[in-house]
Amino acid sequence: MIVLCTGCRSGFGLLIAVHAAKAGHTVYAGLRDLSTKGDLVEAARGLDVRPVQLDVTDAAQRAAVVEAIVSEHGRIDALVNNAGVALGGFQEQVAEDELRHLFDVNVFAPWALTKLCLPHLRAQREGVVINITSMSGRQAMPGLGAYAGSKFALEGFSEALRHEMRPFGVRVVLVEPGPFETDIMGRNRTIAADAETTGGPYAVYMRRMEGLLDKMKDRMGDPREVADLVVRLLDDPSPRLRYPLGPGVSARLWARRVLPFEAVERILERVVGF
Repeated sequence: MIVLCTGCRSGFGLLIAVHAAKAGHTVYAGLRDLSTKGDLVEAARGLDVRPVQLDVTDAAQRAAVVEAIVSEHGRIDALVNNAGVALGGFQEQVAEDELRHLFDVNVFAPWALTKLCLPHLRAQREGVVINITSMSGRQAMPGLGAYAGSKFALEGFSEALRHEMRPFGVRVVLVEPGPFETDIMGRNRTIAADAETTGGPYAVYMRRMEGLLDKMKDRMGDPREVADLVVRLLDDPSPRLRYPLGPGVSARLWARRVLPFEAVERILERVVGF
C-alpha cells in the first residue's frame, strides 16, 4: 500500500510512518521542514519510509507531493491527515491571526490535501482517508474553544465525506485521541499571546487549566497505541467512522451519551474548578 502521512517529525506522525512501514507499506512521510527529518530517518532505518517536504499549508507543496507519488507508483492508497497544531486560551483572548492559522493547519490543509487525493482514490475504487482529530472534536473544554472548533469542523467534513465516498469504495475514518504524550502537549504546546499575560479576568482560570494539564502528564497514553490503530485501519475493509481512544475517553463518552448537558456541565465545573 502507498501511504501519505503528514506531520511526521515526531509524535503520532513519526510513529505512524514507522509502524506502517514495518507492516509492509511504502510511506511518504511529510515534514514541514525537511531538515528536521533526523529522528524519523533514525527510527525508520531499513524501512521504506520516504521523507518529503510538505508544509500542509503550502498549496504548491501539497500538489507536488501528490503528483510525485502518483507519477512514481501510478496510485495512492491511503492518506493520513495527522499534521495539526493546538491553541490554548479563552476565546476572548484569541487573536484573529491565531485563529486563522489554527484553521489553516487543522481544517483547510487536510481538506485541500484530501481533495487532491480523491480523484486517484475514486479511480481505483478503493483506498482510505484517515483523519486524526481529537476528543476535543467531540467535547469542547474551556480554554480550548478555538482548538475544539477546528476539530469539530474536521469531524463534520469527514462525516460528510464518508457518505460521499461510499459509492466509490473509498473509506473515511476518524481517529480521536484523548490525552497522549506527544509534542502537541509538551514542546509544541501553544498559548494565545494575550493569554500569556499575568493579569486580566481569565488569569486565575488559565492557571487552573495549566495545572490540570500538568497533572495529566503522568496519566497520558502511549502514542504507540494511536499508531498501531492507524496501521490496523489501513487494511480494515469496513471500519467504523469514529475511533476514540486514550485515558478517560470511555467515561467522557459515556457521560455525553447518558447524561443531559447540564449534568455534564456541573461535573466539568467541579473538575475544572470554575
